[in-house]
Amino acid sequence: MRSAQRRKLAEERKQKGRLYGLFFKVFLPIILIIGLLIIIRSDTKYWNAQDKFILAYRLESGEVAVSVLDPKLDELTTLLVPGDTEVDVARNYGELRIKNVWQLGINEGAGGSLLAETVSQNFLFPVFLWSDSDAKSLADGSLPGILHFIVFPKSTNIALGDRFSAGLFALRVNNSGRGLIDLGKNQFLLKQKLTDGQSGFVLGGPISPRLTVYFSDNYISDANSGGNLKVVIKDTTGVPGVADKVGQIVEVMGGKVVSVEKKNSDSSDCLVLGTDHRVVKKIADLFSCKTGGSRGEMDLEIDLGASFARRF
Repeated sequence: MRSAQRRKLAEERKQKGRLYGLFFKVFLPIILIIGLLIIIRSDTKYWNAQDKFILAYRLESGEVAVSVLDPKLDELTTLLVPGDTEVDVARNYGELRIKNVWQLGINEGAGGSLLAETVSQNFLFPVFLWSDSDAKSLADGSLPGILHFIVFPKSTNIALGDRFSAGLFALRVNNSGRGLIDLGKNQFLLKQKLTDGQSGFVLGGPISPRLTVYFSDNYISDANSGGNLKVVIKDTTGVPGVADKVGQIVEVMGGKVVSVEKKNSDSSDCLVLGTDHRVVKKIADLFSCKTGGSRGEMDLEIDLGASFARRF
């Protein structure tokens, strides 16, 4: 009798063991994967696997890189700016070698945003996403580096879901789809003595279309017949050149600035208005503006005020 009970208990324990084993080997991994996918999906802000994904990051060598992930062409192009390139630092910080902008951003509490904004304003590259040097793994295609960038990034404003998608994209791009353009070796920059008396690089004139072509926005260009997005800029900054620079960056993306209306200065920041919410969001994200619905005949309206000029 007791022997039969022991056998029954042993069989019950085996059955429970099988169930526990099945749970830990099959169901738990599925639950964890589903949970991870939910977290990634909920923390994805910019990547949609259709439009270009652009980020600026510093390198340990002092150089600054801008990578363009283009899912339409399945290409990853990286543009390299020599660290000894003299630039006008965003937010009116004056002229510096670009290798010093990252640390200035840290010191001033702006983080990598100062680097991204400086790149946009000097080179007309529409970039607002930034990262520390570990983002270099995207251009290299290094699996360990990409995993580190996704899970344990040093410093970045790129959300987890976007890092995950960018990492997967970088891994599947083959070598023929990877490109590197060193601006210091392709006559896009001039070498001369800088304001600090030492040799370095400066912009030699207007930014070449051979560079800006990489930054045309797939959606703005395609959805609006190759750059027929009509844009009006209302300038109440009271600062010469700010609205023109914003217009140039928007045109790099594929828009067409038809007018810049100058008005009396006011203390507002910036507001982006339009009928296409996707386009409005793109421009608003780039310049950190508020958004609103259309109130005119133009496809897009950008209102710039004095507060915007102080941080641009």
